[in-house]
Amino acid sequence: MPPDRQLLLLATAAFLVAVVPAVRALLSGQWRTSRQWLPMLAGFAFQTGAIFLRGETVKQCPMKSLSDVLVFIAWSVVLLYFLVGPAYRVSLLGIFSAPLVSALHVLAFVLPNAFPDYPGKVKIDPYVEVHAALALIAYAAFALACITGVMYLLQERFLKQHRIGGLFYQLPPIQGLAKAIQRLVLLGLILLSASLAISFKLTTPISNPKLVFAWAVWGLYAVIGLIMWRHVLSPRQTAWLAAVGFVIPFISLWLVTTHG
Repeated sequence: MPPDRQLLLLATAAFLVAVVPAVRALLSGQWRTSRQWLPMLAGFAFQTGAIFLRGETVKQCPMKSLSDVLVFIAWSVVLLYFLVGPAYRVSLLGIFSAPLVSALHVLAFVLPNAFPDYPGKVKIDPYVEVHAALALIAYAAFALACITGVMYLLQERFLKQHRIGGLFYQLPPIQGLAKAIQRLVLLGLILLSASLAISFKLTTPISNPKLVFAWAVWGLYAVIGLIMWRHVLSPRQTAWLAAVGFVIPFISLWLVTTHG
């Protein structure tokens, strides 16, 4: 097995370690504060090494095959967790992110023709690389909005069932979660807008399926963002919208890596 795959397996194991307390907390409704960020940090370090070695192997940023795209999004999710989790005071975001990141890694491994070789590039266009990277990081922001939406719905369920326990006290205030969803959707929109703005500098035609799908995702989240900004729906409904909305960009990943 290539070294990058070995590091990715170590990263997956680290995130699975973080999944265990998440499942235990969800089943019992009890959570004791611990250093949950340690396995996340270890997994992120292994992820970074795996992506670097994979890039050295394919001689470009590894973002062409679906397996590589899933790994890059998983890496971006963890990166944004460390960057925005403390800022939005979403203390358990890492614990809720760990199952998603682990699932993305496992899916990347079991896909047919996982981690294929890339055709060599004579010259790497930095605009292409930045365009693709920003788009995938935007998708990671939408994934975190999805996770935060799930946390909101869980918090609301605890309130309705009067289950005031350890896990309840570790979750941020429900109003804070609603604001975090809005900010993460806005962050994703800004990143995706920057990616699409860069696309005008590329030679790729606007009719290219990759750009068509990217614009479709941008349109979806622009509508979601407008709904949140105008308070058209209740906070609970917008949490559902953020959680379910990520299905569209997730499915589009397969379409983007299959066409063009």
